[in-house]
Amino acid sequence: MLDRAILNVLTREHVSDVERLNKLLNLSGDSLLDPNVPPHTFVGDIDNLIPGDCVLLLGINPKRNFDQNFQRVNIDLPKRCLNDYRKSGNPAAFTKQMAFQKEYFLREERNRRYFNKYGDWLGKYWFTDTRNKFANQDPKQMVCHQHLVEVDTIQYYSHKTGLNPDILADAIQTDPALQANMKMIEELVKKVKPKWIQITGKSGWTIIERLFGEGEFVDFNPGEKRGTEIRMGHVKIGETVTPVLMTKFFGSMSGVNSNVQKEQVATAWQDWLNTI
Repeated sequence: MLDRAILNVLTREHVSDVERLNKLLNLSGDSLLDPNVPPHTFVGDIDNLIPGDCVLLLGINPKRNFDQNFQRVNIDLPKRCLNDYRKSGNPAAFTKQMAFQKEYFLREERNRRYFNKYGDWLGKYWFTDTRNKFANQDPKQMVCHQHLVEVDTIQYYSHKTGLNPDILADAIQTDPALQANMKMIEELVKKVKPKWIQITGKSGWTIIERLFGEGEFVDFNPGEKRGTEIRMGHVKIGETVTPVLMTKFFGSMSGVNSNVQKEQVATAWQDWLNTI
């Protein structure tokens, strides 16, 4: 079922999807979704990680960059695979693209600056055995490779995010492209059985709670600044109920920035997990 759900995302007419969504979501400027970039699916070693021993990181939509690495692995490679699939009708045409997605955290093209923040945090507080095992290599990278899967609410790229969360929540319930993406996320959750789902960026809080919230949510700020505000609860995606942690962006001036703040959030989250 997961393979079919991924294929349904990859083989959509993404140019017309993006043009429709840009209008539907009232996007403009750098927030426009780029019709020249094929859809994102996921990154993470979903076939080899241990179910229940990982975290699903859920963002809003992937960032459009303009360097040669981005062009090669996010545009040229997916377009070649899609062209081969349209000629052959064989899902094996996506083998190289899927290998890149699954090996992403081992690749030079990975977004170190973004994912190292989460690899460091998760390794320090939850996946210490992996962190210690690879202490002489790249523990942040290996924690991500063995314990992290990343997906986005929208599968299409933009240089900046300027989405209205309420408009997006409405669109997810009706738009066929966004529904295909959510079906893929549902199947991923079923497969990897994450310890929790982590929502990055406060604009995602509204979307997740509106569409998937299960029961009551707890708002808490374990620190002294607004950057450490968090929301905790459960979400039901498909038939799977999973704990969810909603935070502001790690590393941003208005989010979870310092090591002290990261520890405060980690402690508050673990304390809450211990109560369920």
